[in-house]
Amino acid sequence: MTTGKKRVALGVIAGVLSIFAAQAVVAVAGLKLGLFSVSADAPPPKWETRVAGEAVHAAIARRALQQSNPVRPSAENLGDGAKIYQEACARCHGKSGAGPSLYGASFYPPAPYLPEHSTGFTEGELFWIVKYGIRNTAMPAWRHMLSDEDIWKVVAVVKRFDQ
Repeated sequence: MTTGKKRVALGVIAGVLSIFAAQAVVAVAGLKLGLFSVSADAPPPKWETRVAGEAVHAAIARRALQQSNPVRPSAENLGDGAKIYQEACARCHGKSGAGPSLYGASFYPPAPYLPEHSTGFTEGELFWIVKYGIRNTAMPAWRHMLSDEDIWKVVAVVKRFDQ
């Protein structure tokens, strides 16, 4: 490559990097100055939903157990899981046949309506979500209130809602 072409290429690279740097400075300034809405009753911008969703999914996939549910989906275990779901989860995630919970819909992001709705999370990922919760979503960590076996029972029920 000739010296002139190298200078042009370096100039293009420098220009592109400058644009990214300027965008980063504007974004950080907007965050620091409180220019972005944080209200839970207004829809967020698409970029925020996309970035936050990707970050949450990547963090869960990285930390979740890479195993299937060790609790057999027997009628008894599914019954136990359904009872725990009704007591601990239904207020936010809704009851089967009743539609989404108004309470859960008021969160940002809204709590997903789990009955009659399949989830893309694996059983191991659901276990991790229930056990450790998800910060800034109102999803609590249940590890101090439910045993691992009980969490697996709830996971078994949730994974079978669409069946």
